[in-house]
Amino acid sequence: MINLEKFNSVIPEDEDGFVIEEADPFFIEKRQFIRHYLKVFSGTMKRKFNYLVYIDMFSGSGLKRLQNGQITCGSPSLAFANKDPFSKYIFCEEDQARCDALRIRLNKNCRKENIAIFNGDPNKLVEKIAYYLPDSSKRHKVAALCLIDPKTLEIEFNTIRLLSELGVHFLVILDFPWTKENAFHQCIDEEREHLNDFIGEPWSNIEKETTIKSNDQFFRNLAKTYHRNIRSLGYISQGSFHESEVEGLNLKHIFVGYYSHTNGIRKIGADALRVVTPQVTLFD
Repeated sequence: MINLEKFNSVIPEDEDGFVIEEADPFFIEKRQFIRHYLKVFSGTMKRKFNYLVYIDMFSGSGLKRLQNGQITCGSPSLAFANKDPFSKYIFCEEDQARCDALRIRLNKNCRKENIAIFNGDPNKLVEKIAYYLPDSSKRHKVAALCLIDPKTLEIEFNTIRLLSELGVHFLVILDFPWTKENAFHQCIDEEREHLNDFIGEPWSNIEKETTIKSNDQFFRNLAKTYHRNIRSLGYISQGSFHESEVEGLNLKHIFVGYYSHTNGIRKIGADALRVVTPQVTLFD
């Protein structure tokens, strides 16, 4: 869609008459993680696989409006900026207007690419994704990287499990842009059912181990539980917490997890993280 050689800076875009969603406070930082992981993944996997697929479960409209009113590219643009391109791109978006806007923008800027766009609840799209994923064989090896960057607790762990059965690799980014102290109570009290579905087990299992007293403590326990449960699906993994410099937030960390079935995950993670925000904690 655009040249992202200088992806660390905010690249301005223009109004085009279609839906543009508001960017969350962590957006610019998250975009760096996504960009680097896509770059390293495609560059590494092209030597081992014949066909690379990129899946974005929360693609949005393709454009974001920052807090200062400036418009910039969303995550879909990052997938097309690689020196080593993917063979197929699959974008999922639940909101109809955003999905329509993404389709129009990609049709205008990326018409030659092999693209599928699905509108609907991400928890109900796995069957469609499976249909569009080529079969992998010894003569034609396929690797798919799936980006999970949810806005809330909207994706169920069972969906992660079903995607894992397709053999995909995962890049997971979790953040909660809370400004309110003790905002975690809403997740635990009012959204308990969604919380259980999100992590794939009753939150009470975690509460038995520790008493949650702050947003940061809640987030770290949630992310580590999520990380552990994805690993239990048979993945080699690497997770990291990163401190953000965003002002006015009561939770200032982002979790990034990379999950793969192939060796070399440490190198991919190290290469991707070397040029982004300083690591707070790195773990397997």
